[in-house]
Amino acid sequence: MSELRADDPRRLGEYRLSRRLGQGGQGVVFLGHSAAGAQVAIKLLHASVSKDADVRRRFLGEVEAVRRVAAFCTAQLLDADLDGDRPYLVSEYVEGPSLGEHVTAGGPRRGGSLDRLAIGTATALGAIHRAGVVHRDLKPGNVLLSLDGPRVIDFGVSRLMDAAATTTRSPIGTPAYLSPERISGEPAGPPADMWAWGLTVAYTAGGRHAYMADTYQEVLARILYGKPDLRGLSGRLREIVEACLAHDPRDRPDAEETLRALLGQDGGTGDVLPSGAQAAAPTTTPDRAPATVPRLSPEGPPATVPWPSPRGTRAPAGSPPETPAVAGSPPSEGTAAVAGRRAWRGWQVVVAVAGVVMGVAGFVFWLRASQGPGLDGTWKGTAQHTPATGTPDATRTTLDGTWTGSAEHPTAGRVFPVELRLRADGGSTMRWGADLHCSGRLAPTRSPVVFALGQVKGQACHAGTVRIVPSDDPDRFLVKVTRSDTGAVMYAGQLSRSS
Repeated sequence: MSELRADDPRRLGEYRLSRRLGQGGQGVVFLGHSAAGAQVAIKLLHASVSKDADVRRRFLGEVEAVRRVAAFCTAQLLDADLDGDRPYLVSEYVEGPSLGEHVTAGGPRRGGSLDRLAIGTATALGAIHRAGVVHRDLKPGNVLLSLDGPRVIDFGVSRLMDAAATTTRSPIGTPAYLSPERISGEPAGPPADMWAWGLTVAYTAGGRHAYMADTYQEVLARILYGKPDLRGLSGRLREIVEACLAHDPRDRPDAEETLRALLGQDGGTGDVLPSGAQAAAPTTTPDRAPATVPRLSPEGPPATVPWPSPRGTRAPAGSPPETPAVAGSPPSEGTAAVAGRRAWRGWQVVVAVAGVVMGVAGFVFWLRASQGPGLDGTWKGTAQHTPATGTPDATRTTLDGTWTGSAEHPTAGRVFPVELRLRADGGSTMRWGADLHCSGRLAPTRSPVVFALGQVKGQACHAGTVRIVPSDDPDRFLVKVTRSDTGAVMYAGQLSRSS
């Protein structure tokens, strides 16, 4: 992290910039602050979005795909502005060193910390691939070690840069982590990410690239024709990494198959991503239950030992990157984007579920909200919306679907993902918080845009009232949530229809 330079912008849209976090081939990353003061990471892209309508439409499509990635061990894309010649992306800010910095400072990892790294990054790739996105540049520099565990960043940015360019003749990504098919000029698919995952885990365990050589040309030749150096890996984890380093992409397991193998759930059913996110958690905090990590590595400390910090400190994202694969070469591009701060609150909350308290809180909130659709001065340019028909059922029908986005907690200074599944015939639900670990049921009220949030599950998750503020865009609305025990507004955000 460094001071802003004389030619750096001080503002981008509604965001104030305060520091430089890093710079790479794709753009410059800044520490930014929202209107309410929450910290975010802003990547100012080098490439301008073409004025060509087809290219711009493709770029916008890629942005929307990236925004659909669930926040399991990833850093969510919160906002994007593609107008003009200074396009930028806004993501969560994660305070912590990159995996490359961590290994460079402290050496190879063993035991629980290695297992959690493998599980967390596989979980992230599962979420990324499930949304139809390919990372294309997974490497130790794009894995940040937050207090919550590993967070994969910069997913889809290479694809965005391709979409912004009129021609692309060479593969985008870090050469040492390119898969054989990408070196041969074939398109990058999810198997290419699994190859990079295998190399990232091998680097973490061995402290060096598995295809180390004196020049990049030799590295690429070893990738195509040699065998990886998997020192530091043994047992089940080594077998899984070897499977992901199969030269034929059709022979590699996908991310969720890899995650099930890591968790010992081979052949299992159900959603494996929440289990992976829990198992990747490095320690126990007042707001989080202990994570159970299957023993994959034969050596090292117990699986619940926290991530050790390099030389006793936690370096900011954007510091010098991992040791490069080419011996004696300068460092490769560091952290290209930095994602959210996951600062957990230290207080434990008692969730109030009494129906009378819920009703009174909802009524008080309705009185406040009836004074106007604004969000207490936090949001600008809010548009009013009058439903085509005045019946509550008709309004609920227009809101029917899955809505995803992010919300900001002004007092805590945090930004986190939110997902609403609204069903006109009942059964509406809401998930929110880090890795969407909070969940609850949405019960309709007399107002078609107000829901009672109850049956809440999750640590530090609260029952309350959810109010939707529609806009003139039928596929986008604002939402704000109040606590049932205090009636105070907790957080507010913007959601888009994803299905």
